[in-house]
Amino acid sequence: MTRVRASLIAGGIAGLSAALLFATLHAILIVPIWDRMLMGLGFGTAAGLAAGCAFALVMPDSPARVRTGAIYGLLLWLAALPVTLVNIGLRATGFAAAHESWTDAIAVTLAILGGALLGRIRGRSLRAAICGAAAVLMLTMAMGGPVPVVRSVRATGILFGVLIASVAGGVIVAVLERVIRGRSDGAPANRLTS
Repeated sequence: MTRVRASLIAGGIAGLSAALLFATLHAILIVPIWDRMLMGLGFGTAAGLAAGCAFALVMPDSPARVRTGAIYGLLLWLAALPVTLVNIGLRATGFAAAHESWTDAIAVTLAILGGALLGRIRGRSLRAAICGAAAVLMLTMAMGGPVPVVRSVRATGILFGVLIASVAGGVIVAVLERVIRGRSDGAPANRLTS
């Protein structure tokens, strides 16, 4: 099985897992959202699939799976962070309230550009840029758009909850990708976390 295909499968599993982790953190930090989580699980899984594709193209095939996955999750979160930071400025100036459609377009554009930049810098190919753009866009959609950190301290906690979920998702992708690839090739998947 190819690395990209194994990463896609691992990404789908990781996205679902990260969405469940995010919902748990949301329930602890703000309010339970279990009754509204079905769409979030769908977006989380889609984000995981896109992130799995990008993982195979932007991260080295390293035996240090946990570290590689954690770095990848951090990079995805950092690539999505400008969406929230710019939104803070747009809200502070009143632009977001007066121009909601433009504010949404700016968020989508920033997500796509952040992911494309990540893919282009790390993967050095158009394919990596496209997968990176899809991964960060889907992560932003799974977050429900920019996190409204200026509204409350708890909302700020959600932004860091997304960081935790992204890092956890990255680790899951890295470890599962190797397990899936190792098993499909008929070789034992040893030394996953060295």
